[in-house]
Formats: sequence, structure tokens, C-alpha cells
Amino acid sequence: MVADDNTPVQSVVRAADVLLSLLGGPLSLANIADVTGLRKPTVHRLLATLSLSQLVIQNPATREYLLGPTCLGIADAVRRGLGGMDVIAGKHMQSLVDATQETVALYALVGTQRLCLASIPSPQPIRYTSDVGATKPLYSGSMGKILLAFTDESRRRELLDQMHLVPITAETITDRAVLDKQLAEARSQGYLVTRAEQTDEVASISAPVFSENGQVLAALSVLGPSVRMPDTVMARLRPTVIAAADEISRELGYVPGHSTAASSAV
Repeated sequence: MVADDNTPVQSVVRAADVLLSLLGGPLSLANIADVTGLRKPTVHRLLATLSLSQLVIQNPATREYLLGPTCLGIADAVRRGLGGMDVIAGKHMQSLVDATQETVALYALVGTQRLCLASIPSPQPIRYTSDVGATKPLYSGSMGKILLAFTDESRRRELLDQMHLVPITAETITDRAVLDKQLAEARSQGYLVTRAEQTDEVASISAPVFSENGQVLAALSVLGPSVRMPDTVMARLRPTVIAAADEISRELGYVPGHSTAASSAV
């Protein structure tokens, strides 16, 4: 009997679940078993196998497991535009460009920075672009703030504590209390609009993209000149941007309600 090529290989699925469980930081074997729903002996075997290629390492002091240095190579490939997010998100990003006539970009959280994973420039002669691989502070611009807003609370506090909120433009928010309030509003409404926080006269609207396990994976953003994106235009764009981000999330396997959190111009 020939096996169905579409049948998932159980051991690979389980290994992926173990790796994904460590996205939020180090965990003990027992914690990984709890998060993945796997038996401890199974988790132990998977960790031992993943450690052979240093996808996972164990802290000898705490006995906790964490993502290993090989994952940095994978992340670097994504940073250099060699990942597949643009393939998954590309058609939705192009539809947004067609609908808005503005630049559309996808960002991920890397440390205390936002990293541009993919970008499709506006067809208009005057436009703002975001270069793939470029990084900017998380606290400036709707894309970074969406990533912060939907990161789980403890991790969000940790990231904010590491940041120095220095002004980049006159509109950059540097008051922690004001920033916290804006992040709460973003979580509540499911999107965020910002203006001139990273670059003067640039506006953006962003919505979150979630991974299969419900963690925020990326921010989908439309950005362009503020003069072409007044509040009336932003209100019209809002459902379109949110719908596109939701569709990318669904293609990544996300089921709504499973969220764990609730020269580049921007």
C-alpha cells in the first residue's frame, strides 16, 4: 500500500511542536511536555535528536532547553529574504498594493527591532519603501507596535524594559505610559495607525499575522505619504488590511481565538 504523500510525518510534526514551544523562551522538559501535550519520554527523545544539529541546546545551570545556534542561521536566511513568508503572503500583499496603490510590507520581531521580511513597492512615482532585511526600533511605527502589542504580556514588558525610548522624529512616542496605552488600544481594535514616528510625512496602518500556535508572527503594513493617507483613507483601508492579515494567518494554520496575547522610510 502506497502512503498518502499528504499524510503528515508524526515525528516531524512533534519535533516542530517542540521547537515552536521554545519561541517564548527557555522551558524545562516538563513544561515542554505540558505545552505540546506530548509524553515526557517522547519529548526527551525529540530534544536529544534536535540537539544533535544544535537546533536545541540545554542550559547546564538551569536544565532548561532553548533554541540553539542553528536557529540563528535559519533566522538569518529569513532576514536576508531567503525565507518563504513572501511566498505565503505574496498574493495578499499584491492585492493590497493593487487596492491601495501604496507600498505593502511584512515585518517580524527580532530582539528589540522590527525586521522587514518582504516588501512590494507602490507603483506611484512618489512612494516610500521598506527594504527587505532592514531593521527599525519596535517602538516607532505601527508595524513595530503591532508586534509589541500582540506579544504575550511578560515578554512585552521584558522588551520594553530593554528599550531606550529616544525620539526619532517630533512625533515619536517616548513616554512609557503613553506607549502602553497605545499598545492596549492596538490589541483591542486589532490594528494600528501611526504618522511620522520614524520618518516625517510617512503614515502606516498595520495588522497582526498569527502563527499556527497563536503567537504573533508578523505585522502586515500599508505605508505611504501622509498626504495621501488621511484619516478618511485609513478608515477605508482598515477592513482590507485586517482581512488580508487574517487570511495570511489562516494559511499559516491559525484558528481565530488561539492567540497567546493578545532605505526604509518607516
